[in-house]
Amino acid sequence: MTIQIVDWVQTGAMIGGGLSVGLAAIGAALGEGYTAGKASATLSYRPELAADVMKTMLIGQAVAETAGIFGLVVSLLILFSPTSGATMLTGWAYLAAGLSMGLSAIGCGVGSGFPSANACEGIGRQPAISGQLTTLMLIGSGVAQSTAIYGFLIALLLVYKSFPDTATVSAICSLLAAGIAMGLGGIGPGLGEGYAAGKAIGAAARNPETLGVMTRTMLVGQAVSESTGIYSLVVALLLVLRV
Repeated sequence: MTIQIVDWVQTGAMIGGGLSVGLAAIGAALGEGYTAGKASATLSYRPELAADVMKTMLIGQAVAETAGIFGLVVSLLILFSPTSGATMLTGWAYLAAGLSMGLSAIGCGVGSGFPSANACEGIGRQPAISGQLTTLMLIGSGVAQSTAIYGFLIALLLVYKSFPDTATVSAICSLLAAGIAMGLGGIGPGLGEGYAAGKAIGAAARNPETLGVMTRTMLVGQAVSESTGIYSLVVALLLVLRV
């Protein structure tokens, strides 16, 4: 029986680790590619702005990469966690951790690409305010990463929580539901917040006088989009803590 438990824990760790880094890589890569595409399009007609556009592109891509790095960290934590003394529920928790981190990172990775892409495009239109556009990009992209942080926190809780020896169906379902709730719940807010930031940056680039108004509007809109991610976090915590 002990061998069977260890085998299942290792299986859950391998699947969970693969889901975490594999799913997280999707969003980060798409966000980074979209940014690079907009940067290239901008430089096609404003090659003299190569230094500013490239700098903004790389900064934006680095922010979008954060979600992928979270996925990598969780994957490594799962794969290198000790299996001795682990219970059957530990394997399910590893699987749920991979779902929580991997799925939540998709929206955040893609969403972070919107503000950085629009910042690159905006610099081509208004090079005089490139610094302000980059700052607004960092704020918008940073907020768009928040639900990936929630997914990371739930994943850590699942990886390091102690579980009872008996694996009931309800306990298994609670763990998987927690990973699904936070994972899926993080996709929409990441996309919505990134879209709001991208549009705010584009509007500010067309009319620099509205930069202050756009910043405030962006943050209010992002806060509302964030609410559903917070709901998912609360439900995920309740599901984990009931086991």
